[in-house]
Amino acid sequence: MSPLQGIKVLDFSHGVAGPFGTMLLADLGADVVKIEKPGRGDVSRYMNMSERFGGDIPRSGGDYFLTVNRGKRCLALDLGVPEGCEIALELGKWADVVVQSFRPGVMDRLGLGYEDFRKVNPKVVYSSLSAYGDKGPLAGQPGMDVAVQARSGVMSITGLPGGEPVKPGVSLSDFSGGAHLAVAMLAGLLFRQRTGQGQSLSVSLLDATMIMLSNFVVAAVDGGMVIEPMGSGHPQLAPYQAFPSSDGFVVISSGTNKLFRELCAVLGALELAADVRFKTNPDRVKHRKELVPLIGALTMRRTTSEWLELFEKHGIPASPVNTMKEAFTHPQMTENGSLVEFEHPVYGKIHLVGTPYKFGVSEAGATRRPPLLGEHTDEVLGSILSMKPERLNELRSRGVIASMEEKKA
Repeated sequence: MSPLQGIKVLDFSHGVAGPFGTMLLADLGADVVKIEKPGRGDVSRYMNMSERFGGDIPRSGGDYFLTVNRGKRCLALDLGVPEGCEIALELGKWADVVVQSFRPGVMDRLGLGYEDFRKVNPKVVYSSLSAYGDKGPLAGQPGMDVAVQARSGVMSITGLPGGEPVKPGVSLSDFSGGAHLAVAMLAGLLFRQRTGQGQSLSVSLLDATMIMLSNFVVAAVDGGMVIEPMGSGHPQLAPYQAFPSSDGFVVISSGTNKLFRELCAVLGALELAADVRFKTNPDRVKHRKELVPLIGALTMRRTTSEWLELFEKHGIPASPVNTMKEAFTHPQMTENGSLVEFEHPVYGKIHLVGTPYKFGVSEAGATRRPPLLGEHTDEVLGSILSMKPERLNELRSRGVIASMEEKKA
């Protein structure tokens, strides 16, 4: 039995962050019905960088859509017409959780806000995701991942010293926002179980990004420190970064005094451990500019694999700098069950990163491939709202709904 088996989610979210959050619920066993616009679908269906996945958009979606929408059923429903909104509200009677990621106020104008759903389902957990929050000077402003990263300060501390602002290689704000949205929804469900009360909740990408900067807040706000970019280094730990080897780079993380002494022994440089400039971590942080070149000159003497073997033997945390393919195909991924394979009706075999959750008794994981646009329209409306084929055909004829079969022609 999955942890969320029996939990029903009506998902109006789009893009990356919201769908990632509802995908996590699907991984945990929830029945997630994803609402998409007929003929167009979610914007993430058009986010694609691989030629292999670019020939069947919007029906199948690009590579980005595939990665954040597994485990869901797709209903193609037009919310731009009153009848589409009426159907959505009817589905709200079925749902335990309603999720939306439009700008604040949009769902209210459609008649699909919290109060609208609460009238038909008082126990609903109505979950909203926005860029900057429901209140304040930025509320209602559009904001995608890179803009939120810039506002949060993340881009000011990322990159090389003296370089231009750099966005981390991952969609940090989107994925953090989705993960925190999932946590909030689970908390809302637990609260309802304990009290019988539904409620509205909200998460912003900005808040979800700022909380990842928690280790800097005291230094920056109270200590007056200016945190600057330092490549792979860490402002509060040293040595804690990538160092050159004779054939690449090796990442070394020896943030404690004991680990630093062990590192110096392995490097054959016990004099560094005895140097008063490097005695403690605060000392090493203060004298980072002197320390880093000294270690780098030593690590250049061996290959990355040779250093890794030595560091592992002495318990020093270290790692190669893997490419994406090296990371995804490492045996540890197989051991963890972290890479899952699906047979896609258009693209053939596809691989996705599996759920990070492991349970001792219950089961969790991806069980359903990412949906085609409108793939489950008839199934959802027929099973949940008991719509007859004649009614479905009539709605289809007016463009209120769409089904996958129409796109196959």
